[in-house]
Amino acid sequence: MNIFSLLYTEVLWRPLFNGLVFFYNILPGHDLGVAIIALTIVMRLVLAPLLWKAQAAQKKMALIQPELKRVKEKHQGDKEAQSKALMELYATHGVNPFSGCLVLLIQLPILIALFQVFNSGLDAVSLGYTYGFFSRPEVFNSVAFGFLDLTKGALWLGVIAAATQFFQTKLSAPPPSPDGGTGGDFAKALQWQTTYFFPLLILLWSYSLPAALTLYWTAMNLFGIVEQLILRGEAKKIWTWTQSKKK
Repeated sequence: MNIFSLLYTEVLWRPLFNGLVFFYNILPGHDLGVAIIALTIVMRLVLAPLLWKAQAAQKKMALIQPELKRVKEKHQGDKEAQSKALMELYATHGVNPFSGCLVLLIQLPILIALFQVFNSGLDAVSLGYTYGFFSRPEVFNSVAFGFLDLTKGALWLGVIAAATQFFQTKLSAPPPSPDGGTGGDFAKALQWQTTYFFPLLILLWSYSLPAALTLYWTAMNLFGIVEQLILRGEAKKIWTWTQSKKK
């Protein structure tokens, strides 16, 4: 086993696998579907700071679009000067234009590890990777909620996953910029892909991917939707309170 494989196993795959085993053991009914939802909550909490930071950066990007436009027009014939001016503008406003992409890159290895956990980790051999400080089950029951086989694809669950992904992306989209736009070319392309293309991919993948992974992604989306609704509600309260103070 090379160093990269070892790091991947010990830093990603094994902790995720043991988290699943832990929740499967302690939750009543020993339902793997419930254990996946519990693991999803933990993963959502772990990723929350990065997700919030990415959303804040997207909102800042939308707000500085008029300045970005002026910089591009000023240095239209000089790409080097334009790039330098844009970097200075990003630094001044504390904006990372690649923050949205960074979050996706961070989530990608986690999804790969979860895929391997759900695809090949639900057998007696993999239980040998369980940490020694808590008990392990003799075998996993892969049927969740009494009807859903988590080792096989489930197209209907993929439809739910794709729909929740679409609505979550819509809710977390940055507001329009003062000039009427929604971001630069890169931001617009990324927003389009995450809003429309990514849900379509999820739907297509759900036919062949283990339903366990689709369930995880659906639960992650649902928690994200609830989170966005709460944050929007708080933002509305703050705005209303601010306006009342001005009167």
